[in-house]
Amino acid sequence: MINRLSYLLGCISLFLGSSIALQAQEISNVQVGYVPEIKRFEVYFDLDSRQKLPVDLNVYVQEHPNGARKQVEASSIHGLNLKGITPGFNYYFQIDAKGLNLPPSEYVFEITPAVLFAKGEFKQPDTTKVPVVVKEPRKPITIIQPIDQSFHFANVGISPMALGGEQSNLTLAGQFGLIRGGYGYALTLMYGLAGFPSTGLTASNEAITNYTSTSSIYKFTKEAKTTRLSVVPSFLYGINEHVYLRAGIGYGARSLYWTADEYNFSGVKTGTILAKNSYASQSGVELEGGLNLMFKRIHVAAGINYLGLFKSADTKAFSDFWMGFGLNF
Repeated sequence: MINRLSYLLGCISLFLGSSIALQAQEISNVQVGYVPEIKRFEVYFDLDSRQKLPVDLNVYVQEHPNGARKQVEASSIHGLNLKGITPGFNYYFQIDAKGLNLPPSEYVFEITPAVLFAKGEFKQPDTTKVPVVVKEPRKPITIIQPIDQSFHFANVGISPMALGGEQSNLTLAGQFGLIRGGYGYALTLMYGLAGFPSTGLTASNEAITNYTSTSSIYKFTKEAKTTRLSVVPSFLYGINEHVYLRAGIGYGARSLYWTADEYNFSGVKTGTILAKNSYASQSGVELEGGLNLMFKRIHVAAGINYLGLFKSADTKAFSDFWMGFGLNF
């Protein structure tokens, strides 16, 4: 008899203990807000219990005050897995507003342990609080790339071609400058080896305009000479440690001279003269655009220079291409 009584009391104690443990889960400090930018509710709550055993939670939503109570699907809950929640901590998650077509203030929420079947008490959302939307900090825009290198450079080369103009004489090109991280500075120099002829005759792209000899005539030949001078400082911008873009503005001059043979009235050649072609000769502001490539100690530069930014209607602009090779030091 005593054994049966002890067994019965043990079962009752176990049942009461289990009931107390199950009922001891308490949801408190529930706060609900709404973030219109992402169309989600934000839910904060505390889960308290003397028994530090994990518990599964359910979330219910109801249209206030007399709407139907329904469980929120797990796929609509973000930021927290409601399975196996450990008591004693503060928690936060978001609920999608998809399917909730009334204004946010018309909904209330309930959080309930899965082991309890009581309807519980719904929490009215606090509409007096303005939800704080934490924006991601803007990434700073880096104009000068953080390239870790510093050196001087120099290169020499030639201008092998003129773009849309005559170039019968060799033009040397050279450049020197420095690199400091993602930027740099350079000075480009170009000079034509033909030198500057001494003549006072000018041509208009068709004839010599100031030919005054009365004892001879002239006839243009196919020979021509050009002179070239360019001094252009420029700025370099680094795409990466190997490739830099370059742009500059400075002074330039380019002259084209036509050659003509002189004859007396008997048809005998008496000499050769040069006349400066004013149509194809320019001087003044010169623009430069180009590329600098660095490969360890090797430096390669190329550019296109444009002369004639403020040319008149009866003159022709001039541009040429140059390339140089050199060293970084």
